[in-house]
Amino acid sequence: IMRLVAQFLAIACQHEHHVDIDLEGWVSRPLNVQCLQNNNFDCGVWVLATIFTVVHGKHIMGVHKHDMNNLQHNLQTMVLALPVYQYDSR
Repeated sequence: IMRLVAQFLAIACQHEHHVDIDLEGWVSRPLNVQCLQNNNFDCGVWVLATIFTVVHGKHIMGVHKHDMNNLQHNLQTMVLALPVYQYDSR
């Protein structure tokens, strides 16, 4: 997870969004101890929502189960907007 957070921070920096997070001595701590997800199929979306929360410097996650459809739609839109990678085997 630390590598993923570092990659997100690097991408944010490339897009001129500096996020001031000290990665030295990084420790994983629970962001929330209450169950927020009430199904067994969108845990990845919850993980991404938590990552977005941390990257934006927040300590309490403001996303709730009724927000998941919007988040899934926004993620789908962002992924589909990515340029297609063309593999060059030269």
